[in-house]
Amino acid sequence: MSEYIKLWLEIIENMNNDNTYKLAWGRALLELILEIEHVKDDNIISFNDIAKKMLKYYWNQIYFFNLKQSPAKVPVIVQETEKCIHFVSQKKDSNIPIWFDQAEIYLKQDQSFYQKEIKKIATKLTYDVSWRFKIVKGDSLEIYNLDIPNREVHFTKSDVYDLKEYAFVLSQLLNYRWAQLLEKFNNSPKIASKVKGISDEKIRRHNLRKYRDILLEQMEDEKIIDFYTDDILDFNDISVDHVIPWSFMYSDDIWNLVLTSKSINSKKSNAVPSEQIIKKLESRNIKLLKVVKEEKYKKELQIAIDNDYVRKFYLSFKL
Repeated sequence: MSEYIKLWLEIIENMNNDNTYKLAWGRALLELILEIEHVKDDNIISFNDIAKKMLKYYWNQIYFFNLKQSPAKVPVIVQETEKCIHFVSQKKDSNIPIWFDQAEIYLKQDQSFYQKEIKKIATKLTYDVSWRFKIVKGDSLEIYNLDIPNREVHFTKSDVYDLKEYAFVLSQLLNYRWAQLLEKFNNSPKIASKVKGISDEKIRRHNLRKYRDILLEQMEDEKIIDFYTDDILDFNDISVDHVIPWSFMYSDDIWNLVLTSKSINSKKSNAVPSEQIIKKLESRNIKLLKVVKEEKYKKELQIAIDNDYVRKFYLSFKL
């Protein structure tokens, strides 16, 4: 291992954070280093490119997983991310979360707005994160050169080759520290998995059609009843919904899934269910257990009922 990589390890090991800026900055640098195809003597990464990566990380963590990035005051970059989320939600007229790679299509439709937000994030990186990242116990470890006037980070050829070789290890360490920090002010399960997945374009919410068919088994007299409103649904208007939001659970569990209309599902987003809804779900699970045919799902329902999963995860989500 080179002395250069040891400096990175020292920075990550001694990183003091009250928010996740440094972790996001480090991860963005590594990801951009890996994207360099032709390594030069002087390799330049712009603050704007870093800002886009960080917007992507925060977008996916906030919109999909509803994770707080600091214990109290909302960080500036998170505020700008939330503005972008609001912008896209209005554009597509839906609160159903989409990954940043899909959302960027909507952002690019208004380049003035998008570039303004990227510039705001880059400005914050300029005056705060870029130089603080290198500080360890009062000393600056020179792992890159900063060109503040031009908002650029410069890496030598040997440094880029070292980072390409150790990018995976360093990213895993940053993810671990990120998850550790988030666990201090989030009650959400599977935080480490959520942090790991924020830039993985392969992550997708699963198709819930198989659950739809299972939930239909409970319906009587061939009537499809909306779980939330008790209205009768048309078959073409069925949507499977997570009562306790998927963004919190990060999993599809039969005990947490219900049938509702497409319009209600699209508007519900990450809202906290009412106590009445939770009690209704607990009652529904007992009834569903009696009619489900597949052993796998009967077992899942029984475990959820025996261990009071609905109540436990609901209380954690409310905190």
